[in-house]
Amino acid sequence: MNFKDMLLPLGLALITVFAIQRFFFSSNKGQDSSGQGARSGQSFVAPRNKMDYRPLNREIDFIDEKRLHKAVMTEVETDLAKLVFSNDGASLERLEIKRKLNGKPSLINTVFPVGQKEREDKCFLVALENKTPYYYKLLGTSETDSAIEVRYQYRSPVSDVNINKTYTIFKETYKVNLKVEVEQKKELEEGVRARIFFPSPFTPEIPGTPSAVVVNEKGSVERKPGGKLDAQTGWFNPELFGGDSKYFLNVMVEDADKFVQRAYYRAPSDKKLFSILEGPNVQKPTSWTVSFYFGPKEEGAMARVDERLEQTLEYSGLLAPIAKFLLWFLKLLKEYVGNYGLAIIILTLLIRLFLLPFTMRAEEGMKKRLELQKKLKYVEQKYKNDKETLNRTKAELIRKHGMPGVGGCLPLLLQVPVFFALSRVLSSSIEFYKAPFVFWIHDLSAKDPYYVLPVLLVLAMLAQALTGEKSQRFMVVAMALVLGAFVANLAAGLALYIMMSSLLGVLQTTIQKRWKRAA
Repeated sequence: MNFKDMLLPLGLALITVFAIQRFFFSSNKGQDSSGQGARSGQSFVAPRNKMDYRPLNREIDFIDEKRLHKAVMTEVETDLAKLVFSNDGASLERLEIKRKLNGKPSLINTVFPVGQKEREDKCFLVALENKTPYYYKLLGTSETDSAIEVRYQYRSPVSDVNINKTYTIFKETYKVNLKVEVEQKKELEEGVRARIFFPSPFTPEIPGTPSAVVVNEKGSVERKPGGKLDAQTGWFNPELFGGDSKYFLNVMVEDADKFVQRAYYRAPSDKKLFSILEGPNVQKPTSWTVSFYFGPKEEGAMARVDERLEQTLEYSGLLAPIAKFLLWFLKLLKEYVGNYGLAIIILTLLIRLFLLPFTMRAEEGMKKRLELQKKLKYVEQKYKNDKETLNRTKAELIRKHGMPGVGGCLPLLLQVPVFFALSRVLSSSIEFYKAPFVFWIHDLSAKDPYYVLPVLLVLAMLAQALTGEKSQRFMVVAMALVLGAFVANLAAGLALYIMMSSLLGVLQTTIQKRWKRAA
C-alpha cells in the first residue's frame, strides 16, 4: 500500500471522529429574536439605566424585623418525591426525587440550601420591589386523593403588604402549583410588583453545569448553557421558563393568570442558575397561580405535565423516533434480563443480525472491488505505452466485472443513525444513571473508570485487522487507535455497545472464513 492509500483512510477516520465529537458535545444554541411589539417568548436586552427602560431587578431587600413565628419545617411525601417546606420565606427548603439506584430505593437531592446567601437562595421566594417579607406563618396543610396543600401567610405591622402563599403538590406527577395573593394595607402610589425566584436542579455527585430553558416566540424550546447567558437578556411573558441539569428539570410550565410579564436569570454559578419571574404592577388585591415541573428528565413523567418538556431531552429532534424506540426496547429487555448492560449486549447482537445480509453483500462487493483494482493495475503496467489499448482494456474489465457502487458503505450508513441516537440515549437518560453492569462498572451513564472497555475495543479492532483483508489492515488499525481514544470519554453503556459490535464483527468474519474453508 502506497502513502496515498494510507493517508485517505486515516483522514476519513479523523474526520469521522471529529464530526461525532462535535455532534456529541455541542450545546443547543438559541437565537435572540427581534421585532416590533412584545410577543410571548420574545427575548430582549434591558438597558442599564432607568432613563431608557426599566432595568432587570435581581436584588432583594428584606424587611428588617424580628421573628414573629418559630421556624417550622413541613415535610410532604408522595410516591415520587419528598419535599420539605420552611416558613422562612414560605419556601421549598429541600426536594428529594425517589429513584431506584442499583436496584435499591434511593433519594436524589435536586433542591437544597447551597452557598452563604441563605435568604436569597430560597426556592419559590416571593420578592417585592422595595421591602420583602421573610418570616411567614404556617397556616396548615390539607390533603385530597390527588394533591397536598401547604398554606402560609405573612402579616406584620412593619409592612404595607400582606401576602398569602399556597403550594399544591400533586401526588401522581412532578407538578407543583404556587398560588400567590398580595394585598396592600394602604394605598401605595408605586403599587406592588412581585417576583418569584427558583433555582435550577443541582445534584453534587452528577457532573455538569446548569442550562437555561425557555420557549421562544416561535414556540420552540431553547436550551443555552448558563455560562453563555447575556446578563442583560430577558424574555417577555414566556410560556415556559426555568433551568435544567443533566438529568433533572425545574421549569415554569403554566401561567394561567398571566403573572409573568418578564423573565430573566440571576448571574449563574457553577452550581445553580436562578430563574426570576417578574409580575405586573398592581394596586388592588390580586392573586395568581403559577405551575411548575420539578422532576427528572424522563419522557413519560414530563409528558404527563407538559409534552413540550420532551424537547429538553438530548435526543430530541430528527433522531427522536429512533432514540425513543431504542430506549423503549432497552427498558423492555431490562425487564427480562434484569440488567441494562445485558440489555445493551442483546440489542447489539440483534442489530448485527439485522445487518448481517447487508454486511455479507458489502464484503462480497469489497472483494470484487479489490480484484478489479488488481486487474486494472496489471493492465496499466502492461499497456503503459499504449494508451488506446489501455483505455479499451479498462473499459472491457469494468463492463465485465461491474463498477462497485455504494453498497459496501450500506451497513455503515444504516448504523450511523442508530449509533447517534443510542449515544444520546445512553449518555443523557436518567434510566442509566447509577445503573450497574458487572464488576468495575457501577454506572453505565459514566465513563469506564479503568478504561477496560476502550482497551477491549482496540483489541477487538486489531483482531479484526488480522482477520480481514491485508489491504485494509492499516485503515482498521488507524480507526482502532482513534476510536479507542475517543471511546475512553464516552458513557460506559455506549462504550459497551461499540466494543460488542466490533467483537461480533470479528466473530462474524472468523466464522465466515472457516465456513468457506469447510465448504
